[in-house]
Amino acid sequence: MTLTDPPQFNPTPYAFAQAVSFPQVLALPHRDALPDGDVLTFRFPNGYGAVITRAAGVPPEAAFEFGVLDCTFDQPRLTVQPSVCGAVVQGAAYDVVAQLLQAAERLPCHPAWERALVALEDEEF
Repeated sequence: MTLTDPPQFNPTPYAFAQAVSFPQVLALPHRDALPDGDVLTFRFPNGYGAVITRAAGVPPEAAFEFGVLDCTFDQPRLTVQPSVCGAVVQGAAYDVVAQLLQAAERLPCHPAWERALVALEDEEF
């Protein structure tokens, strides 16, 4: 805030923080800014998603955590997807997280969605 700003002006500090983006994937994340960092939640058309956290004040080569989400529920849930990662990845660099994110986006369609699509094909409208 400066002397020339109006008295009601109240800048939010996280609005000026550098945002992390992942142009390698088509999905846009839902972003939650927290005092200690950011949380990005991705949902992919294949029924999966990903959650990425970035810790503030941590060196970039170890600032990220990554987990695969099962988005077939109302609220996405962490899942173990061995072809992407067998557990939540902690202390990762941006490049590692970007590769994992691309792998999650390229997973085949979730089995629950496959069953739903087959059921819809049998329906008469």
